[in-house]
Amino acid sequence: MKNIIISGTPGCGKTSVTREISNLVEAKIISLNELAISEKFSFEYDEERKTYIVNFKVFLPCVLKKIRAIEQNNPPFLIIESHFSDIIPENFIDFAFILRCDPDELFKRLEKKNYNSKKILENIQAEILGNCINYFIQKQTKIPLYEIDTTNLSIKSVAKIIIDIAVENQEGNNYYIGKIDWLEKLFQENRLEEFFD
Repeated sequence: MKNIIISGTPGCGKTSVTREISNLVEAKIISLNELAISEKFSFEYDEERKTYIVNFKVFLPCVLKKIRAIEQNNPPFLIIESHFSDIIPENFIDFAFILRCDPDELFKRLEKKNYNSKKILENIQAEILGNCINYFIQKQTKIPLYEIDTTNLSIKSVAKIIIDIAVENQEGNNYYIGKIDWLEKLFQENRLEEFFD
């Protein structure tokens, strides 16, 4: 069984892409966000940010137990998706794909999701700073890491890129980390103050 991580800031397309991949290949899915809420590992709710706070010390052992249970059935692929999927230990990961999105497009997507203005800004700042990819880099992981800019791609196109690399074993040279730099783009456009005080 190959374990595929799909991470990224909320609004970058993780859930939709994961579902599309599972429609095309035989893959089981663990949505860490859904699992945390359904199993009540979210012990606090941040009213201001309208989000749950997960106790990872309690949550992670449950996730690893779930992964091992899925392994018993030996499906070809397991996709684990969440903006905090970097909590998964390296020995449980074969590929990690971080979905990215231009801050202006991300703003539109998060507005459509009815995020409040504070949560939108917080997520856009996280995307500009590349938090989801940086969490993996800080772990000094040796697993293959890829970044995909979803700004102008359809869900099907993103799913195909991931399948080509993780399932079909094609080269992913165009998607190695470091090519996407929203911070530099906004700096060049003299627009950083729109997102940071």
